[in-house]
Amino acid sequence: MPAVAVRTEDFRLAYRLLDRLRSSGIEHVQIDLHHPVPRGVDCWIGSHAEVGRAEDGRGVGCEVDEIDLVIGSIMNRMRAGEEVQRLCFGIDPGPRPGLAWLADGKPAGALQLESVDAVVDRLIDILADISPVEAVVRIGDGAPTISSRIANVCLARGLAVQFVDEHSTSIGSRHDHIGAARAICSLEGIPVIRRVQVIPSDGEVREIQRRSRRISEGRLTIPQSLARAVAVGRLTLTEAVELHLNSLDG
Repeated sequence: MPAVAVRTEDFRLAYRLLDRLRSSGIEHVQIDLHHPVPRGVDCWIGSHAEVGRAEDGRGVGCEVDEIDLVIGSIMNRMRAGEEVQRLCFGIDPGPRPGLAWLADGKPAGALQLESVDAVVDRLIDILADISPVEAVVRIGDGAPTISSRIANVCLARGLAVQFVDEHSTSIGSRHDHIGAARAICSLEGIPVIRRVQVIPSDGEVREIQRRSRRISEGRLTIPQSLARAVAVGRLTLTEAVELHLNSLDG
């Protein structure tokens, strides 16, 4: 019996859930809402109202715009297994960070994110899905400003943090952020116990200025002051570009 069932009278929700489950490779079945859920099914997905009316703790409420989040949560739990004791995260820092995680030493997932600010939020979501007894976040030190920013946010969320020395390891291609995150995840690092001062290097500031030229399609280069604000997390790069554009228009 497949582990996941779709059980809803909402045709649009059912259609999109089934399509997403197929593309994810998750074994699934569709069950009529008025039929009981078989014992072998770990969870079933329906609308929030349908799950609320059911007397079955296996129900997972979902709306159309929540499908990716719900399926991702189910996949996290399935990969990690039950009663995880220790969850280890590995983060390869950069403008598009890599994130990987091990559940009791077993690979349980990996992905690449589109922004630094998204890393910790996604990490917290995964923690909520798996609910381990303990967790540790291991961050590569190859991009010091971004590493420090992520570490500070993790510490503020009450997470155990370690810095991993990327230079003493052979962590794959510089463009393979997911592979690097997996390697970082498996390495013991140096515990970070207090907030880290974030001081962007001249090279990091120049790189942010270069990226500002790219996203503005060559129209401008943001000044160093705005680039430093982006580096330490006070502004996003898009916000910095818009601010500079407004100052030029004024």
